[in-house]
Amino acid sequence: MNCVICKYNVESGQICKKCYSSLKFALKELPELQQGAAAFITPGRSGSGSPTTERSIGVNVNALDYSMGKELLGVLHKYEALIRRARRLTPPALLKREASVDKEVVATVSFHLAHLEWTVQQDWLDIFAGLIKELHSKGMATNKKFIEQPRKIPCPTDDCKAHIVIDIENLLAGATCHKCRTSWTMYRLLALAMNNPNRTFWLDVDAICLWMKISKADLNKIVKDYKISTRNGLYDISAIAKAKSLV
Repeated sequence: MNCVICKYNVESGQICKKCYSSLKFALKELPELQQGAAAFITPGRSGSGSPTTERSIGVNVNALDYSMGKELLGVLHKYEALIRRARRLTPPALLKREASVDKEVVATVSFHLAHLEWTVQQDWLDIFAGLIKELHSKGMATNKKFIEQPRKIPCPTDDCKAHIVIDIENLLAGATCHKCRTSWTMYRLLALAMNNPNRTFWLDVDAICLWMKISKADLNKIVKDYKISTRNGLYDISAIAKAKSLV
């Protein structure tokens, strides 16, 4: 049997020890990341002294959003309610909410950690783990614990082995391969990638959702229903496009 997350063989269950540890670690760090985001609400500046590209209206909106915990609690509360219903525990409507967002995040994370052994046996584990990984990555970026890597795809030109950095949020921008010097609009480049039968093009969840104008929940459903290939958290964009046309 294969791990539902990394697809490696597992002796029993549906998740390997490495992915289980990663999921548990990501859950444990969410409260710290949510609380730490408040320190980054004032927009930062790059090393050159110029403003960074953080989404901003006088504040760092990404940090503000994360510190408020709306998306974080939305995901965690949704699955907490599912677990409580399935395990016949006290329903969320009868629970007293914590006095602050910080405490509420700590409470629901504690609940998920307490029930993690049950969670990893459920058929929705891969979707849940993907959402937690995404929330953790956003928290890490908001807290500036790593620099977000640029998105790259292989050059679609025959016999060219180079990779092209793409800006998925600007489809009208140009893109040029530094090796073969071929240029495209971003829109054309991604269209070529999806229709190239000889190569597999991998993109992350955010990029695919922006490009195809679908929600992350819909994308996760397509990935699960059509068993889309994954590699290091990236997805086969061509396979997703074909599956989406069948939905």
